[in-house]
This record gives sequence, structure tokens and C-alpha cells, in this order.
Amino acid sequence: MTDTIPAYLVPVVAQLRRRRVQVGIGDIQALRLALQAGFGLSSRDELCELCVALWAKSTVEAEIVRAAFATLDDLAPWTTTGRDAASRPASAAASEPAAAAPGGQRDPAGTGRHDAARTAVLNLGPGARPGALRSEASGRGLVLVPQYPLTTREVAQAWRHLRRPARWGPAVELDVGATIRERAWRGIAVPPVLVPRRRNAVRLLMLIDRQGSMTPFHGYVDYVVAAVRNAGRIDDVQTAYFHDVPGPSQDRAALDEMTDPLRPDLDDVLATIGPLRGGRVYDDPGLTRPRALDGVLSAETPTMAVLVIGDAGAARGQFDITRLLDSVAMVKALRGGSAGVAWLNPVPKDRWARTTAGQLARHVPMFPFSRPGLYLAVDVLRGRPVGVERPV
Repeated sequence: MTDTIPAYLVPVVAQLRRRRVQVGIGDIQALRLALQAGFGLSSRDELCELCVALWAKSTVEAEIVRAAFATLDDLAPWTTTGRDAASRPASAAASEPAAAAPGGQRDPAGTGRHDAARTAVLNLGPGARPGALRSEASGRGLVLVPQYPLTTREVAQAWRHLRRPARWGPAVELDVGATIRERAWRGIAVPPVLVPRRRNAVRLLMLIDRQGSMTPFHGYVDYVVAAVRNAGRIDDVQTAYFHDVPGPSQDRAALDEMTDPLRPDLDDVLATIGPLRGGRVYDDPGLTRPRALDGVLSAETPTMAVLVIGDAGAARGQFDITRLLDSVAMVKALRGGSAGVAWLNPVPKDRWARTTAGQLARHVPMFPFSRPGLYLAVDVLRGRPVGVERPV
């Protein structure tokens, strides 16, 4: 690493990579070019803000970069000449005699001084001791950034693959085939046939389990939802919240028809369970503004993808046959008019066994709330088939 980046930035880049801020060779080269152009040479704060401008892709990553600089007690030597020359007012610099250039010639612009300071900054060795430079804003409080399993960049990269192209808007694109057919049919030159441009018409509905056993995951879920809204490049993102299930199924009497009431599955009566009707969801995470589930489902279109986020009972390690039945009824209702349904579970997969989540995963594509699981869920919402034991 020391051969590709300045030695005084090795600890900073190491911390950023541990915090999953991807700083590559291109980023280091961009910093070198900026330093050679004279940026970031006057103070530690200026260097920090230069790295923020070049490396940070979000406000969260910007705070991580600033925190990495603030944790360094010292920075490698920063020549007093270079620092003073960069911070000296223009009037003071003009009143002083010009610096002597090599060969006894005068250097009226003072470029030799700045070049010397720039060379000293770019060629610092790993054994150099701390110099006089200190942050003028040393009293700035640190913002503690939570380290979740997914970064904003990873969430954005995953959701940008979710596309449902459709032609809509003004007719501005040439339809070659239709134009040729029109001219061949009429036998004369006719105006070209124009069609609307293809656009991403996907809509995303996120149904999020709230409170109860999902309370420890509130911060993580809210963080991902904000990343999808801000960086996912999806124009229409809707959220609705519920607790455990949006409502009881009207087919709970089907449990009495099971041949073995102690069986931990619904295979005997799966076909008799109808879609959930009359359920209730909420518009806010505090579950204070209710709304009918039927109203949400009435807005479903073939371009709408539905993502459910919840533990499905896995957090407490419990199995509830009625909750399984209600969840299956909810999934059937969501599949009615949407493009696809996927489920993300924040509880690790090895804890799904012998819980409601383990049985529900046999009927609906359910994945862990991690980077691989997020990509698999997006693939399902894009229309790619996935193996489910007993799909509903």
C-alpha cells in the first residue's frame, strides 16, 4: 500500500477500508493530481475536505472520512514555508521581496517556494515525525456512524438493477420497423413513425414489520429504506408498516381440517387459504396512522415490486401456526396484481429452523438481510425464477 499512496495517508486509507469505504487506485491518483495542482496544502482541514470531496459518495461516508482524519493524533511533517505561503494574505506576499530562484535569478511569482512545499508534502517518508500542523477545528465533535451490514453504496448498487422498462412520455424515438412497414404499405414517402422512449417504470412497495421483536432492527431497516429512497434511482418508492401481520386471515377455520393438528406446516390446507382481505397497515413507523390494506393493494400494477421486511417470528425462536397462516394469506394478496414478492429477514438464516420463518420460507422467496440476500431479492423482483419448495 505504501508504494501506491503517500505514506502519511496509509492509516487514513486503512481505516476507511475497514469501514467499507472503497478507496481505490483511481481515488489515490485523483488525490495526487489535486495535491500537485496546489489543493489541500494549506492545512490539515483543507486536506481532509479535499479527501471528502474526492472519496465520499454520501454524507455518511463524508463523516467517516472526517472521523478517520480526526483519530490521527499527528500528521506527517507539513513544512512551515508551505503552510505560511498558502495561508499568507496576498497583500503581505506582495510587500516582501521576491524569492531568489536557482542560478541567482529572481522568482517574482514565488513559484519555487510553493513547488518546494508541494514536493515536501508529496514525498514524505514513512519514518517522518509529526510536524507543526494541527487541525484548527480540533474541537469539532465526532459523529458516530453506525456500522451496518450494508453500506449506502451497496444498497444503491443492488436496487439500480431493478428495472421494468416501458415506453411512456412524448414520442421522440424512431421506430425503424414501423416506419419501413408504413412506407412499404403506402408506396410513398411518409413521415417517420415515432414512439416514446423506454423508461424505468418500476414501482416499489416496502411492507415493514415494526415494533415487538423487530425493535432491535429499527435503525438498520430505516437506514436501508433511506438509502433506497435517496440513491436507488427508483422514482416511486412507497412504504407501509405493520406489526407481525396486517390482520387475521378469514380462512383460519382451515386449521381444523388438517389431518394432523400437530404438524408444523400448512401443506394439507395450503390450497384452501385465500388472499388476505380487510387487513390494516400504517403510513408511519410509529403505527399511528392506519390505512386499509385493500387500499394499498388496489394501487398494484404489473410494474410494482413488493418487498416485505420482517423476522416472521425468528427473532424469538417461536413457531405460531396461526401467524404462518396469516402470513401466507398476506403473501397471496400481495401476489394478486404485483410483479413479484420477496422477503428479507434481518435474523440470520441458521436461526430460522423450527420457527414460523422457516416454514414461511418454503412458500415465499425469503433471504437474509445481507448483501448477497439483497441481490437475490432484487433478482426475484426483476422476474428471475427462484426455487421455492411449496410456492403460494
